[in-house]
Amino acid sequence: MGTACGCFAGLTGEAQAPDRRRTDQSPAVGSSSSAGKQTPPVEDNQPTHPTTPTPAPDSPDEKGYDLLEDVRTWKSGSGGVIDISPDGSSRVLLQPPGQIDKEASAPADGAEVGIDVEVLEIVGPSLETRFSCRGLRTASGSGDVRLPEELELAIPHLKKPAGTFIVFCRSFCEYGALPETGLWQALAPCRGKEVILKLQLVEVQDLCLATLEGHERLEYAKGRKDAGSKFFKRDKFESALERYSLAAEMLGHRDDIKDNALWAQAQDVRVLCELNAAACLLKLEKWREAEAVCNAILRASPDNEKALFRRAKALLASGDAARAEVDLRRVLEANSGNAEAKQLLQKARQQGKGTEKERKVYAKMLQ
Repeated sequence: MGTACGCFAGLTGEAQAPDRRRTDQSPAVGSSSSAGKQTPPVEDNQPTHPTTPTPAPDSPDEKGYDLLEDVRTWKSGSGGVIDISPDGSSRVLLQPPGQIDKEASAPADGAEVGIDVEVLEIVGPSLETRFSCRGLRTASGSGDVRLPEELELAIPHLKKPAGTFIVFCRSFCEYGALPETGLWQALAPCRGKEVILKLQLVEVQDLCLATLEGHERLEYAKGRKDAGSKFFKRDKFESALERYSLAAEMLGHRDDIKDNALWAQAQDVRVLCELNAAACLLKLEKWREAEAVCNAILRASPDNEKALFRRAKALLASGDAARAEVDLRRVLEANSGNAEAKQLLQKARQQGKGTEKERKVYAKMLQ
């Protein structure tokens, strides 16, 4: 059964009955203040309420059956098609409209947006409407769990003014569970099915990062840090890394934040973001990059315990047990009760012994 919602829907209520207009205004999905600004709701005066699966038209000029044939031939990099799959597997592909206004732009990370959404399931030779919502409010890159993963992946690529963006999902919900809210649960039968999303960015918050005042810049960076933490908890380490890196960059220039007290707060937040970025890089097994981030922190704060520990993990993983042991000893000098550091130090010692033993074996073989 198709489902429709008719305004900036919070997706915390139940799907509307087919013959009933929605008169309440629900809270926004994944809404974030983004430097203290809010986007006013936009009313949709003519919501649609399909009562049965609605086949998309199959005439060539209405892009029904032609669209179905077209998406099956999509390849990343061809015809403007973009691979937005988290693992680069082309399981989720996005195609922008054929013509986009030269002034069109994508929403800034964290900006409030309004989107028209239509979800079509591929059923045999036809497309059937499963969900329709006009003016859905959320925040770009929010890390919120109340959106289908494929929609969240697509939002940063949408532009306004522009037409309809098409997303082809080879297996719906492959990269994340369906949100446990009434409206999205209407799409439960689509799990694992081929699905097409039609998306149009109808409203976007005017957020110019370059012109933010010092206090706005700090609040925006905090919002990006929080979004990064949401992604991290969901094991979306690449997305988390992007948010932590953006937040740290926003707070890295003294000229942008002139107030001394505000600057001090900003540097505390920046260091937290850099530490979190290092944690993401460790999860992604990017040892050298993690080491470099920790090096930058330690140049400004040589005794930062977390930076020393995370650098030690990166060094040990890349085979430098000796330097890892030095960092771990420094951690334990500052905090003798750090159980993780003790365990890692034992591992570093064992790895160092193994290396020395191998050297002796090789030396005997060469005699």
